[in-house]
Amino acid sequence: MSDIAGIPYVEAQFDTNGILEKEVNLPAGVTDLFVMSHGWNNNSAEARELYGRFFKNFVAVAQPNDLTGRSFAIVGVIWPSKKFDELVAVSGVPGAAGGSASLHAADEESRQALEEKLERMKETFTAPRQRQILDEAKTLLADIDDKASARRAFVDKIRTLLDPAAANREDASDSFFKDDGDELMKNLKVDEEDLDEEVAGAGGSAALPLGVGSIASTEGGAAGLKEFLSGFKAAAMNVLNFTTYFEMKARAGTVGKNGVAKLIDNFSPQVQRIHLIGHSFGGRVVTAAAANSSTEKVRSMSLLQTAFSHNGFSKTKAGFFRNVVDQQRIKGPILVTHTKNDKAVGIAYPLASRINGDRAAAFGDENDEFGGIGRNGAQQMQSGETVPGKLLPAGSNYTFLTGKFFNLEASDFIKSHGDVTGKEIAHAVRKAIAG
Repeated sequence: MSDIAGIPYVEAQFDTNGILEKEVNLPAGVTDLFVMSHGWNNNSAEARELYGRFFKNFVAVAQPNDLTGRSFAIVGVIWPSKKFDELVAVSGVPGAAGGSASLHAADEESRQALEEKLERMKETFTAPRQRQILDEAKTLLADIDDKASARRAFVDKIRTLLDPAAANREDASDSFFKDDGDELMKNLKVDEEDLDEEVAGAGGSAALPLGVGSIASTEGGAAGLKEFLSGFKAAAMNVLNFTTYFEMKARAGTVGKNGVAKLIDNFSPQVQRIHLIGHSFGGRVVTAAAANSSTEKVRSMSLLQTAFSHNGFSKTKAGFFRNVVDQQRIKGPILVTHTKNDKAVGIAYPLASRINGDRAAAFGDENDEFGGIGRNGAQQMQSGETVPGKLLPAGSNYTFLTGKFFNLEASDFIKSHGDVTGKEIAHAVRKAIAG
């Protein structure tokens, strides 16, 4: 057993089905257990770095007589995720390229980009039959601009990679599975003029790690979120981007439901209080755990730039995690950091709006059907369920109440998706667990 800044630290590693890979034990005498989950990242080392930075600051912001009588331990959740570096693919040729030779070169580059993407997807879809499907999809690329039948076949093949059980209205994935493949491709054939300014950005494409990293921005402006591919090849790339997003979304929910929920139930008799913390899709992991656990000892939940729908807890919108509210699964405050500085948290939603038939490709704000909780906070809630506020400097006072969602607008301190380990957030979490 290791430690972070003097707090005992153990890891709980899960497979794609949420099965715990080896037994996890806590030290004796723990009163408060933290269970923290990363989002999308390439390896467990990056997750450990996230946990280390956060809890070092958690210790650093302690005040005299703060949390006296408490004994802490940390469980770092490690689940099989992949780095999210996808963009909204735009149909067209960048710059002023013209002539048949230039257009032919752009078409060949687009085809190559799709083939490389399909090959990379084998790291996520590892079963022999899945890898065969990805190879079969490559053979359809030559006809994808000219034949509706090829577009339908491409979409049908790619959809077989996924389990539709996690489909819902939050991201238009219900439509993604049922719509005609050719119509879906037409909806996802995005032109540059369809992009709002935030998605188009100021300086071309940039990698968007929806995990423990940060957005790579261009000098002098915001990161661009687009890449150019020719014709329907842009739509094909958007189908693939949405597919990898959906797979990680489903996987996070499975790990939370089947794995972390059982883990906290098993630890419940050994501790007095349990505190859940999730970043990015890790917010889905811990929320699914809260929704599916039986323990009454979960005393706080902190959702740090979480990547699911801003309507996920809504009663009127039939949010998929509404039972967390109705069944009072959290016996303390729920913190939700959100900021428009976080571009990566909402990257699926411009595609969701297109899948749903909306012609504009824009990040959803708090009033839109599609939008991320890490961008807008918890939305469409019942009166009195949410408390608007701001993330404050370390050392500030908060008044956190049991069962309330505290939407903490965090633009002053969170500058990108991965910027979630600062002292301001650590201080807010300390205040949330004090009750």
